[in-house]
Amino acid sequence: MLNNLQKLHKVKFNLSYMNKKQKQHQSIVPGNAVAVNVIGTQREDLGFALKIWKRKVKASGVLEKIKDNKEFVKPSVTKRKQRQAAQFIQKIRNLNSF
Repeated sequence: MLNNLQKLHKVKFNLSYMNKKQKQHQSIVPGNAVAVNVIGTQREDLGFALKIWKRKVKASGVLEKIKDNKEFVKPSVTKRKQRQAAQFIQKIRNLNSF
Protein backbone atom coordinates (compact mmCIF):
# COMPACT_ATOMS: atom_id res chain seq x y z
CA MET A 1 0.00 0.00 0.00
CA LEU A 2 2.74 2.41 0.94
CA ASN A 3 4.74 1.60 -2.18
CA ASN A 4 1.77 2.44 -4.41
CA LEU A 5 1.34 5.82 -2.71
CA GLN A 6 5.05 6.55 -3.05
CA LYS A 7 4.96 5.64 -6.76
CA LEU A 8 1.87 7.80 -7.32
CA HIS A 9 3.49 10.74 -5.54
CA LYS A 10 6.66 10.25 -7.59
CA VAL A 11 4.68 10.26 -10.85
CA LYS A 12 2.80 13.45 -9.88
CA PHE A 13 6.07 15.08 -8.87
CA ASN A 14 7.72 14.18 -12.18
CA LEU A 15 4.74 15.48 -14.19
CA SER A 16 4.81 18.83 -12.46
CA TYR A 17 8.45 19.45 -13.40
CA MET A 18 8.41 18.55 -17.11
CA ASN A 19 9.66 20.94 -19.72
CA LYS A 20 7.40 22.12 -22.54
CA LYS A 21 8.58 19.57 -25.11
CA GLN A 22 7.94 16.67 -22.74
CA LYS A 23 4.46 17.97 -21.88
CA GLN A 24 3.58 18.52 -25.52
CA HIS A 25 4.80 15.05 -26.47
CA GLN A 26 2.70 13.39 -23.76
CA SER A 27 -0.37 15.48 -24.55
CA ILE A 28 -0.64 14.26 -28.16
CA VAL A 29 -3.12 11.44 -28.81
CA PRO A 30 -1.83 9.13 -31.56
CA GLY A 31 -4.13 8.85 -34.56
CA ASN A 32 -6.30 11.86 -33.68
CA ALA A 33 -5.27 15.27 -34.96
CA VAL A 34 -7.33 17.46 -32.62
CA ALA A 35 -7.36 15.34 -29.47
CA VAL A 36 -5.30 16.25 -26.42
CA ASN A 37 -4.52 14.26 -23.27
CA VAL A 38 -4.65 16.17 -20.00
CA ILE A 39 -1.40 15.69 -18.14
CA GLY A 40 -1.27 15.69 -14.34
CA THR A 41 -3.75 17.23 -11.94
CA GLN A 42 -2.55 20.81 -11.65
CA ARG A 43 -4.41 23.75 -13.08
CA GLU A 44 -1.49 24.79 -15.29
CA ASP A 45 -1.54 21.38 -16.99
CA LEU A 46 -5.18 21.87 -17.98
CA GLY A 47 -4.30 25.31 -19.33
CA PHE A 48 -1.46 23.79 -21.30
CA ALA A 49 -3.76 21.14 -22.79
CA LEU A 50 -6.33 23.80 -23.76
CA LYS A 51 -3.61 25.89 -25.38
CA ILE A 52 -2.47 22.96 -27.51
CA TRP A 53 -6.05 22.03 -28.40
CA LYS A 54 -6.87 25.58 -29.52
CA ARG A 55 -3.71 25.67 -31.64
CA LYS A 56 -4.60 22.35 -33.30
CA VAL A 57 -8.19 23.40 -34.03
CA LYS A 58 -6.98 26.65 -35.56
CA ALA A 59 -4.37 24.84 -37.67
CA SER A 60 -6.85 22.26 -38.93
CA GLY A 61 -9.16 24.96 -40.33
CA VAL A 62 -12.37 23.30 -39.12
CA LEU A 63 -13.91 26.52 -37.80
CA GLU A 64 -13.07 28.42 -41.01
CA LYS A 65 -14.83 25.76 -43.09
CA ILE A 66 -17.91 25.96 -40.89
CA LYS A 67 -18.01 29.76 -41.18
CA ASP A 68 -17.58 29.56 -44.96
CA ASN A 69 -20.45 27.09 -45.29
CA LYS A 70 -22.96 29.34 -43.53
CA GLU A 71 -24.03 30.82 -46.84
CA PHE A 72 -23.80 29.61 -50.42
CA VAL A 73 -21.23 31.25 -52.69
CA LYS A 74 -21.41 30.64 -56.40
CA PRO A 75 -18.42 28.81 -57.91
CA SER A 76 -17.89 31.67 -60.37
CA VAL A 77 -17.47 34.11 -57.48
CA THR A 78 -14.85 31.92 -55.78
CA LYS A 79 -12.97 31.49 -59.07
CA ARG A 80 -13.04 35.26 -59.63
CA LYS A 81 -11.61 35.88 -56.16
CA GLN A 82 -8.87 33.32 -56.74
CA ARG A 83 -8.02 34.90 -60.09
CA GLN A 84 -7.86 38.39 -58.57
CA ALA A 85 -5.63 37.16 -55.74
CA ALA A 86 -3.31 35.45 -58.23
CA GLN A 87 -3.09 38.63 -60.34
CA PHE A 88 -2.29 40.68 -57.24
CA ILE A 89 0.45 38.28 -56.14
CA GLN A 90 1.91 38.22 -59.65
CA LYS A 91 1.94 42.03 -59.75
CA ILE A 92 3.83 42.17 -56.43
CA ARG A 93 6.36 39.56 -57.64
CA ASN A 94 6.93 41.54 -60.84
CA LEU A 95 7.54 44.74 -58.82
CA ASN A 96 10.01 43.00 -56.51
CA SER A 97 11.89 41.22 -59.29
CA PHE A 98 13.44 44.43 -60.65
